[in-house]
Amino acid sequence: MPNGTPTQAPPIQAVPTSNAAFVGATGGGPDGQAVLVTSFSEYLLRFGTAGSELAQGVRLFFQNDGQRAYVVRAESHVVAALAALAGLPVNLLVLPDTSAQSAQAAANRIAGAAEVCERERWIHIVDPPASLSQSALEAWRSGLGSLPNAALYAPRLRPTAATETAASGAVAGVMARTDTTRGVWVAPAGGNGTVNGVVDVTHQLTDEEAERAASAGINPIRRIDGRLAIWGARTLAADDPKWKYVSVRRLALFIERSIDEGTRWAAFEPNGEPLWARCARRSTTSWRCSSSRARSSAHSRTTPTSSAATGRR
Repeated sequence: MPNGTPTQAPPIQAVPTSNAAFVGATGGGPDGQAVLVTSFSEYLLRFGTAGSELAQGVRLFFQNDGQRAYVVRAESHVVAALAALAGLPVNLLVLPDTSAQSAQAAANRIAGAAEVCERERWIHIVDPPASLSQSALEAWRSGLGSLPNAALYAPRLRPTAATETAASGAVAGVMARTDTTRGVWVAPAGGNGTVNGVVDVTHQLTDEEAERAASAGINPIRRIDGRLAIWGARTLAADDPKWKYVSVRRLALFIERSIDEGTRWAAFEPNGEPLWARCARRSTTSWRCSSSRARSSAHSRTTPTSSAATGRR
């Protein structure tokens, strides 16, 4: 505030919502560093192998219209490796190697990641251990507790009839596509949840199984009317009315992060009611504009209203 003149408050800019971070074993490439890739071919140039769970996740991320991915090679100590992402504009966390772990080891890794996700305002797209049956998966999910910054998707996906892989990379791509075409406030499921780049899921859920999974906080991936799609949009805090849905939680994180980054100019201003009022006015003006754009976007498209179509199961 030179010469006693208050700093001009800049407009609050919207932060990104769908930059993904993939952390795990790659089999090659820089170790412990966050590497930005914007295509699967760029990933192959930097890390050199397409056979790992992580590589398959990155491929499906881009095939489902993801645009920016940070990759951290971590052959072990995966949670500790998340420190490499500090300060980067990450929104979605993918740890596909949990699918190869035991139930307890996977739960421990998810718990460790949850602390980081809460601090950094990330959403963890959880892959359960591939060894779990449907009933065992539901019991395992219950043991994870309430995690508002995490969402679990199952079953696994088949890129070809003879191969399978974790679902998280594809889900991250679907979220990115929905953010671009509809907005972060829209559920990445139902009519918005088509999964590309795979031929099927490893297990076709019956209606009863899908309902039971959704009730347990597991988002099913199903083939409906010939189309493979995400058919649920719940977080792992499904018993918390405030943060029950993925789109609601992600919108809140988006607003929090945008306001936090957009008001940093205020750190060196005199703390008092005039400053509070300026911050409040700037925040209100910015989000009125965002709300107006959101309503305009919604009215410009045909929007399904059924719970099945929106993923609000």
